[in-house]
Amino acid sequence: MATQPTPVTHIFKEINKGKYATVKHYELAEVKNGEPLLESTVQIANNRAFAKSKPFYWFTHRKGNKWVKPFLTGLFATDKPNVFNGDIDNKTNLVLFVVDEVNDILKVHYYKDYFTYNITPILSTI
Repeated sequence: MATQPTPVTHIFKEINKGKYATVKHYELAEVKNGEPLLESTVQIANNRAFAKSKPFYWFTHRKGNKWVKPFLTGLFATDKPNVFNGDIDNKTNLVLFVVDEVNDILKVHYYKDYFTYNITPILSTI
């Protein structure tokens, strides 16, 4: 069994607060434990029931002038409130999202080259 790596944590601050009803935009404020692995502007959007997988949110990032989707399955609810999980690059990189609506912050814990379906031990560290 592979040991759990330390994630690169991206801390984003919400911008354009209240401008859109179903989408929140965030700008990178800080990166801990390494170099950024995501673009500096990202968004999460409410699921509008188009996918059979039924994620809670969809995640995209801004590259140049366009919003593009990385290979992400969507953000699915976990047992922990306001914490959602997804994966980037077809189950190569585990990504956990912590949505703090009170402080308008999105924390993204990016586990590069590490993926597991059993996220319970990881959730206890967040």
